[in-house]
Amino acid sequence: MINNKSKIILCTGGARSGKSEFAEQLVLSLSGSKGYVATSQIFDDEMEDRVAKHKERRGSVWHNYEIPFDLSASWPKVLEQCDIILVDCLTMYATNTMLKAEPHTQAVCNEIANALVEELKHILVQSREANKTVVFVTNELGLGIVPENRLARFFRDIAGLVNQAVAKEADEVYFTISGITTELKSKEVHI
Repeated sequence: MINNKSKIILCTGGARSGKSEFAEQLVLSLSGSKGYVATSQIFDDEMEDRVAKHKERRGSVWHNYEIPFDLSASWPKVLEQCDIILVDCLTMYATNTMLKAEPHTQAVCNEIANALVEELKHILVQSREANKTVVFVTNELGLGIVPENRLARFFRDIAGLVNQAVAKEADEVYFTISGITTELKSKEVHI
């Protein structure tokens, strides 16, 4: 039985838009034990700097989890330990999954997209059943020109499908641009 006290929230926006800071403040405004699921991997000094800044900003209030792959395997433990969970970010999680797969054919990318969407749907159901609030952070990638590079187009498409799947099930969707956040879900148009 799904409990009505659970909540799924999606925070989206461009790179360096302020969406992660907004999501963190949103989680901190809620009562209950807090979990932070970081999906990034450190491959270079830029990513090392980015991760360090995120950790410094968070402080010691959070249970921290580093889960770049197979989120569903760790999810029961996270649900057991936390009331409110922030997953930052779905885009990086999709990147990790995509780069792990070979070859990058259309068929493989379709499989990746389907697998990620199904995994996230399962995570959403588990979260609702456990009466937890989950805040997902993601990047909105499809607002620019179509990438010339085939792999970049696959990535854009996979991220878009993942974002749509979570947004569809979310109770609230926030969009941040230039540090300003607005709520979208309540303004959704249904035809």
